[in-house]
Amino acid sequence: MTKGIPMSNSTRLHPVLDYLAADLHGSLVRPGDPRWDTARKPWNVAVDQQPLAVATPRDVHDVTRIVAAARAGKFGVTVQPRGHGAAGDCADCILVRTSAFDEITINVADRVARVGSGISWGTLLARLEGTGLIALAGSSPDVSVTGYLLSGGHSWFSRWQGLAAHSLRAVELVDGRGDICRVTPESNPELLWALRGGGGLFGVVTTVEIDLFEAPELFGGRIVFAAEEADTVLEQVAVIMANAPNELSIFAGLINMPDIEMVPEPMRGHSFATVDVVFVGGAERCADLLAPLLTAAEPIMDQTRAFGISRLGEVSADPDEPVPSLDWGATLTEFTADTIGDLVAAFRAASADGLAMLQLRPLGGALRPDARGNSPAGVAGSLSAECIVFAAAFLMDPSRHIDDHVFDTLRAATAGKTVPRSPLSLLSSSYTMADAVSREDITRLAEIKRTVDPDGLMRSNVPLV
Repeated sequence: MTKGIPMSNSTRLHPVLDYLAADLHGSLVRPGDPRWDTARKPWNVAVDQQPLAVATPRDVHDVTRIVAAARAGKFGVTVQPRGHGAAGDCADCILVRTSAFDEITINVADRVARVGSGISWGTLLARLEGTGLIALAGSSPDVSVTGYLLSGGHSWFSRWQGLAAHSLRAVELVDGRGDICRVTPESNPELLWALRGGGGLFGVVTTVEIDLFEAPELFGGRIVFAAEEADTVLEQVAVIMANAPNELSIFAGLINMPDIEMVPEPMRGHSFATVDVVFVGGAERCADLLAPLLTAAEPIMDQTRAFGISRLGEVSADPDEPVPSLDWGATLTEFTADTIGDLVAAFRAASADGLAMLQLRPLGGALRPDARGNSPAGVAGSLSAECIVFAAAFLMDPSRHIDDHVFDTLRAATAGKTVPRSPLSLLSSSYTMADAVSREDITRLAEIKRTVDPDGLMRSNVPLV
């Protein structure tokens, strides 16, 4: 740990940062620097982050210097490896970018990957191409592997292998005390339990080691239907998923395509029902599973195909550039025709107010507790609910005011049908950990945090309370 940083109160914050800037091998960008607006900008550019400074450490010793400076200055530390997980309230924090931690080591024989915290899913999956192995990635290739895992991680493969957080075998971090730690089930099972879904509350993670899984065949893609077919399409998805093998995942919903140049001309300014499919297996078996859907509604476009793991990010075609947006989500106790009808009607009612996307993710499979009612060893645990619903409004027209009320019709449609348990990766910034885990787990997380971060330096975009 770096010694000799002068202690400070609010009147001496800048001298502490001056000391840190001189001490770092990486960079420290502060207000007034020409790089400031670019450095502080999150992926969701609707959030105006104004931290004290943005630090890009070159190595783990730089991270200890940042934590020591935060303790000396009595301010916080929040981590955004690639800008996802925007934190609107970070005015008293150093924002840490871990882009320099870019290690990837694949052990095919042991089915383990060692991954630096600056690595995106797209980069890791490209390295896995041709190995016959996959990692538990989600829909966006730009999200950092580490941030996603620490936030629970509802993956394309979660029905098959559970939440991505549980694939964490080891975590290397600098905790809130400034100590360099390697956390494994043997060395610190309590902290590993917290890191498996508890977010960035416990330290600055530099490297993770994760399980990989054999998947010699993958099949899937996006199927597009007329928006008028949404009720039929989603009801058929519910029927299929009620008895589907765990290897099949579907994310389905409605989307209002904006009238902007980045959207292909045939789809620009129009609305569609979409069904995004990933199947661990071959084309013939997947076609059999999807047959009821394709019989009930005629697709406008069918992009399903066999693909390698490096192409996973193409399935949902998440934006590959930062987009200003608002989002909302909930975990539902039912996925029935009535619920589907209510959600579709709510989405259509709010579309005129700017609601752009509705997505339903059927759960089940390995996400549920086992036959004895046990969950994996991690705060992310299991999900006994039936479906996750997620919605977004895109804020690309500065002349149009859109706020959180755009989701009110969806809140009304899901009233009495939700459970307070969800991966942090699907919670918006207005939530706390209490919206994701039980009271007992909150108490346990708080005790772990007091141990490894006694001064409360580490901040997360989803706070503990």
